[in-house]
Amino acid sequence: MPPSFLLKKTILIALLPMAINSYADTSPIRIGGLATLSGAMTLPESPAAAKAVFDRVNAKGGIQGRKIEYLLQDDKGDAGVTAQAGRELVDSKGVLAFAGSASLQDCAVNAKLYDRRGVLSLPGVAGEFSCYKKEAFGPVSVGPARGTLAALYFASEQLKEKNVCAFLLGIPSHAAGNKWAVAQYEKMTNKKLTLLDATVLPNDDMTPHVLHARSAQCSAIVFSGAEQMDLAWLKAMEMQNLSDITTVFLTPAYTSGFAAAAKDYTGKVYANSEYEPFLGSSPVLDDWRDLMNNENVPLSSFAQGGYISATLLVETMKEIKGPITRDSITKQLRSSIGTKALTNSMMGTPLDMAESADHLSTSATKFLVLNNGEWNSVTPDFIRISTK
Repeated sequence: MPPSFLLKKTILIALLPMAINSYADTSPIRIGGLATLSGAMTLPESPAAAKAVFDRVNAKGGIQGRKIEYLLQDDKGDAGVTAQAGRELVDSKGVLAFAGSASLQDCAVNAKLYDRRGVLSLPGVAGEFSCYKKEAFGPVSVGPARGTLAALYFASEQLKEKNVCAFLLGIPSHAAGNKWAVAQYEKMTNKKLTLLDATVLPNDDMTPHVLHARSAQCSAIVFSGAEQMDLAWLKAMEMQNLSDITTVFLTPAYTSGFAAAAKDYTGKVYANSEYEPFLGSSPVLDDWRDLMNNENVPLSSFAQGGYISATLLVETMKEIKGPITRDSITKQLRSSIGTKALTNSMMGTPLDMAESADHLSTSATKFLVLNNGEWNSVTPDFIRISTK
């Protein structure tokens, strides 16, 4: 074989990777986010945290040489806007998956659309009960229903309270979750609640509810509401001299602002964290905290959810050997089952993304107690709740 032929062949082989790379897909990887950013109740921290994760990936060159384009839509807490935004992101913008979403009704409104289009979502905040039952969604958060169950279990089985009462948010989207949580609590413990009031609304005067608790002789109360509702509840308890009743709140109460506002309250107050408590000093928080501080994202459990969901999606995309498409992302996520389930050191349980996955059956959280204006952990290990 002539030397000139061998030389040409060698040059061709050497140039082949360059030729392949020159035709590689360099278009952005479009990832969607749907969140309630305006209206009566806003949830901005989760998508802000997700964006911080994606921006850092882009600064390091992206994935397969492609930058992530995070397309965030504000659904304004309106179901009609949620549906329109979902269609625009999936059909017009062509997003490949969702991460960091924090919508009040995305799961109920857009589940069928996502199913038809084969697109999956890892919400950072999933307040709807339906998020844990729809195949298109893999919430990283514990959520109100599973959080309520954990709080009831904690009050009864960990704190050993005898007369446990529940005052739960009475908005329509929470109704099914409230019912499920109470039923599972009674099944797990073989106990009945002393009182169940699932009619509490955001703008309620809490005094009538507190008087109801006094009449029922509650020794512990599980209260589900937003942070301002939680503060209003404690104020009403204090006004009625009922601070001897233990109160267990869900995650919205776990903030430094709440702790400071309630520092003079003399009763026992607990809250669940959903993840590794973000005000703690565990080293598993270091990367999240550093990134949030660098990007000026407020530290909160919601920001943890956005960071975790975006991180899990990035890790999933990095595992894909061929082109990154909607189909390949969905296929890779669907394979995240059993020992290959998605994990993050701030989460108490892995996230199984199989179509048949039962997201309601297991969850884990930690609880904290309020002491002199500071939250202190009372459960060093995650409390794992299983309904199987």
